[in-house]
Amino acid sequence: MTVPEEDRLYPWFRDTWDALVQRVRDDRVPHAVLLTGAPGLGKRALARRLAHLLLCEASAEHAPCGTCPRCGLLRAGSHPDLHTLMPEDGSRAIRVDAVRALGASLGLKSQYGGFRVAIVSPAERMNTSAANSLLKTLEEPPQGTVLLLVSDQPSRLPATIRSRCQLVPLQAPSREAAAEWLEAEGADREAVELLAVTGNAPLAAVRLQQEGAGSALGTLVDQLAGVARGQITPVHAASQWRKEQATLVVDLLMAVAMDLARTQGAGVKPRISRLNQLPQGLDWEKLHGFLDELLEQRRLADHPLNTQLVLESLFIRWSDLCPREGIHG
Repeated sequence: MTVPEEDRLYPWFRDTWDALVQRVRDDRVPHAVLLTGAPGLGKRALARRLAHLLLCEASAEHAPCGTCPRCGLLRAGSHPDLHTLMPEDGSRAIRVDAVRALGASLGLKSQYGGFRVAIVSPAERMNTSAANSLLKTLEEPPQGTVLLLVSDQPSRLPATIRSRCQLVPLQAPSREAAAEWLEAEGADREAVELLAVTGNAPLAAVRLQQEGAGSALGTLVDQLAGVARGQITPVHAASQWRKEQATLVVDLLMAVAMDLARTQGAGVKPRISRLNQLPQGLDWEKLHGFLDELLEQRRLADHPLNTQLVLESLFIRWSDLCPREGIHG
């Protein structure tokens, strides 16, 4: 399935959207908004929708009208008062020259006599010089400008930037609501199971499935069962993954460990169906220690010292918490 973002309003944002619309109606639009939340919720879509509402000729309505000339320009990506700042192709960073150019554009007169809007996404990708340049705009915003910052990791933004924005934290839907939405969109069981990996972020589950994470999860569970049985070594299991897959493997391991921890209570079934291949009688204390190490490795994922050694260490920790008997499935 394909779920384009554009300026679609996802149901888990309904209350937040209503509050933002009310601000527009009351003429209380902040000069800077920081939309935060887990990856794969559709934050950029919400930012685009708010930008379209601000720039639409029927801006008092609950949604952009979609039919006025300005909405036509927005659909075509050519509205002169909407600016989007993202990392350039081949780069992970938003650079200072791009931020300076944005500041200069926002200082010009609006082409249509209304708002000038800029979307910066993901905002944490600004390097230090770029963040300092944006701070100057935030400190003295030109009249009628609205900056919409989108961030998966707002803690990586300077406190001086965060403090000058209206924070709008966005929460993932419940697993039940996320699964219901995915199924309504035509997703299969594999995508629904990947909600366990994404923290119930539906768009992230779709993306992971498209990238082959469903089959990767199956391979990983087979490996975990093999290590527990003593059929393969932790070193061999780690060697089967490419360096660029290390972050995905850590995320999948975390989802498995969290699902196993959740099923510790009697009668609780795993959300990842294939976990019935794994051993009964896990050392629960060691499982929680395993989770702690996974969280630490996830925190260090952008700067791993040696991905092969990291994965070997994690598979060894898994082997240590498993009994040598009691496999079923």
